[in-house]
Amino acid sequence: MPEYKRYLDEMPGMPLQDIWTDINPLNSQANERLDYPTQKPLTLLERIINSSTEEGDVVLDAYCGCGTTIDAAQKLKRNWIGIDITFQSIAVVLKRLEDTYGKAFVETIILGGIPKDMKSVHALANKKDDRLRKEFEKWAVLTYTNNRAIINEKKGADAGIDGIAYFKVGKKDNAKIIFQVKSGGVSRKDVAALRGDMVRTESALGILLTLEPPTKPMIQEAKAAGLYHHAEMGKTYDRITIVTAEEIVEGHKQLEIPMSLEVLKAAERELRDEQMELL
Repeated sequence: MPEYKRYLDEMPGMPLQDIWTDINPLNSQANERLDYPTQKPLTLLERIINSSTEEGDVVLDAYCGCGTTIDAAQKLKRNWIGIDITFQSIAVVLKRLEDTYGKAFVETIILGGIPKDMKSVHALANKKDDRLRKEFEKWAVLTYTNNRAIINEKKGADAGIDGIAYFKVGKKDNAKIIFQVKSGGVSRKDVAALRGDMVRTESALGILLTLEPPTKPMIQEAKAAGLYHHAEMGKTYDRITIVTAEEIVEGHKQLEIPMSLEVLKAAERELRDEQMELL
């Protein structure tokens, strides 16, 4: 019997409805999951952008969080602008884009509101609003570690520890690095306190990030902590390292020990478990 052939690309289609039940929330096993509290599925933002824009249009997300909208816009060849109040969110977005589109692409992104010279570093560190001033701590830790550390938001018993990172030792084990950030008034006792926190938290390395240059007694106290030998890498590191904001922003100094994404995710889960125990 004769039949009328209908082709999909010739069909008028159906107007998009306002109730969507075919996109599931992210579950704990989703590959795109970043453990960001308000993360949305990438397919959801792709549908929104596809239905409301054309290639080359500009997409603005004024509260970009972990960057799902930005990721979808980039994938669909839209221009985009992302804004967030915390450097921690911006760091998550940059890391996400680097993992998806490569480091070369991230280097082309125009960044605003992030310290690029010592004047802007001092402005960030000396904010009168305590909540905003803490962005200096986040900026220092995440910039120095290339966004591979975890910010210690709920410090609890770990007062003074501003960030934590882990690196592989052997095939299965991880070693811990703790970070402390000081925006002023540093002295030898700050290095001694970091040394004590390293013992208490069983950390292999400690990093003191400071706005002011270290004094001679601080350097001596750091050297007294000894050395750590990384057998797999065949390198030896100072157990305590003092890094200034000037070295980070003008010398582009970063943590040399490589940390994989898998180690970072494992560290995030461990930190959440520790904080739940404190609560």
